[in-house]
Amino acid sequence: MKRILRWLASKFPLRQQARFVAWLLPNRYWYRGALAITRLQGALVGLLGGNRKLTEAVMLDHWLFELTVVGAFPIPYVVNGLDIIQTGDEKIGTLYCWIHEPLVEFPVRTLVDLGRIKIVVVADPGRIVDGDQFLVVGTSIRLMAIPNLHYVLGRVKSALLNGVSVECLINEYMAGPIYPQVLRLAGRIGARVVFGSALRRPDDTIEVNLMKPPRPDCETEEAVQENLAYLRAAEERMLREFGLLDQETT
Repeated sequence: MKRILRWLASKFPLRQQARFVAWLLPNRYWYRGALAITRLQGALVGLLGGNRKLTEAVMLDHWLFELTVVGAFPIPYVVNGLDIIQTGDEKIGTLYCWIHEPLVEFPVRTLVDLGRIKIVVVADPGRIVDGDQFLVVGTSIRLMAIPNLHYVLGRVKSALLNGVSVECLINEYMAGPIYPQVLRLAGRIGARVVFGSALRRPDDTIEVNLMKPPRPDCETEEAVQENLAYLRAAEERMLREFGLLDQETT
C-alpha cells in the first residue's frame, strides 16, 4: 500500500491534484473539498500505522497553499483578541510571531482582512513565490516576503523601524528550538510584540487567536525569557494534541 501511495504521489503531485479540484469544483467549495481530501489522507496514513491527526492537519496546510496558488476562495473563520491590535505606535511596526504548528500562516489572513496590508512576512523559501511574494491563504493578495536566511534580523529591524509590521515564526520547524533573537530585537527598538495562532474548530471554522504576550515590550532579558516560556508551553500543548509528546511529560 505504501508503495502504491508513493507511486501515485509521484505521478500526480499535490499541485496537479489541487488544480484538478479547482477545475472540478466552484471556488466556494474548495475549502470543504480540501477538508474531505485531507481527512481521507489522514485515514489512509492511520491505517498504515502513521499519525492520522498530524497528517490531516499538515496536509490541510499544503492544500490551502496550493489552492491559493490557483485563486481566491472563502474560508470560514472567527477572530479573538482584535482589541489587542487596535492600539500601537504607527511609527514602529508590530512584531507578530508564534511557533511552527498547523494553520500558523492563517493569522496573516486576519490582518490583511482588517486592512493591515503594511506588513511583511518572514517565510521559508519554499513558501515564497515569484522571488519575493508571500501568498495570503484564500486570497489573491501577495505580501512582501523576507526569506528566513542570512541577514534576516537586519531586514526585520529595518522594516519595523520604518513602521512596517512583521509576521514571523520563532522556530525553524515544528518542535524545533525556540530562538529569542527576534524578541530581543523587538525590545531594543521598542516594537510591540503580539502572539497569533490558529486552530480548526470541530465545525471546521478556523479560530484565530491574537494574544498579548506576558511581556509584550520585551524590555529586559527577564521579559524575553517569560515570553519564551509562554511559547514553550504552547508548543508542548500542541505536541501533546498531535500525539508527539507523552501525556505524562511535564
